[in-house]
Amino acid sequence: MEKQTLIKLENKKLHGHIYAVCSGSKAAGKTWLTTTICHNLGILKKKVLFFDADCGVENIAGQLGIKQCTAYSRLLNGNQTINNSVFRFDKGKFDLICCFPGEDRFNNAPAGRTQLLAGDLAYFSKHYDFVFVDCATDNNKTINPFFNICSNIILLVNSDPAAVTAAYHKLETLKKISADTQFYIVINQAVSVEEGMQTYKTLLKAAQEYIKVNLNLLGVIRQDSRIREAVVNRSLLLSRYPACEGTEDVKKIVRQILEENKNGI
Repeated sequence: MEKQTLIKLENKKLHGHIYAVCSGSKAAGKTWLTTTICHNLGILKKKVLFFDADCGVENIAGQLGIKQCTAYSRLLNGNQTINNSVFRFDKGKFDLICCFPGEDRFNNAPAGRTQLLAGDLAYFSKHYDFVFVDCATDNNKTINPFFNICSNIILLVNSDPAAVTAAYHKLETLKKISADTQFYIVINQAVSVEEGMQTYKTLLKAAQEYIKVNLNLLGVIRQDSRIREAVVNRSLLLSRYPACEGTEDVKKIVRQILEENKNGI
C-alpha cells in the first residue's frame, strides 16, 4: 500500500488543481486567505475542498467557530476515510475537512501515516475543481507529504523585512521537498499596491539569484481594517464586507488562479 501511495505522490502533474497555502512566519493570515479564496470560488460555482493541515488553535475551525470537525487521529490510524470526513460548509459554499482547534496530531504522527493520508487526499481530489491545503508554518517533516501532492504552492508574505527573510528561508526548504512545483506569492497587508510590488520584486530577485526559484505574483492585498474585523467576528469577509478593498483584492487573486488553471500552468 505504501508503494502505491508513493506512485500517487510522484504524479504531481496530474494534480494541477491542488494548491498548498503556507507562510514563512506565523499569524501571516494564510488560513483567512485560504478560506476567502475557497469562498469566492464557491460563489463562482466551482467545486472546492479545503483540507486543514494546520492543526493549531487558530485553524479554520477556531477562526470560524466550526463545530463539525473530524478527529484526525481516526484519519491517521485508518479508522476513518477521507470521503467520510468531508462536510459541506454552507456559509462558505465549499467542502471542508478540518480538525478540532489544537488537535496537533500531525506533529506526532509517523511520517508513513501522514504520507498515506496525503496520497488518499490526492486521489480524492479528482472529485473537485480545486483543492486547497492549509499547511503549517513550522518545517515539520510530517507536513512534507502534503506539499508533495500539490503542483502549486502559494506563499503568503507581508512587507516587513523579517517576514520577507522568513519567506525566503521557507522557499529554500520548499524547493528541497517540492520538486516540479509552481510557486506563487501573495503580498498581504501592504500599505499600497506599489509597496506590495516592491516587496515581491525584492523576494523574487533573491529567490532567482540564490536558490534558482521563479516566483509568480498572484496579487497584493492592501491593509484593510475590515479584514481584521471579519476575523475577530468569525465571519466570512465576502459576506460581511462584499465591496471592501480586501474583498476586491482577493477577487483579483481568484481571477488569476482561474486564468492560470485554465491555461494549464
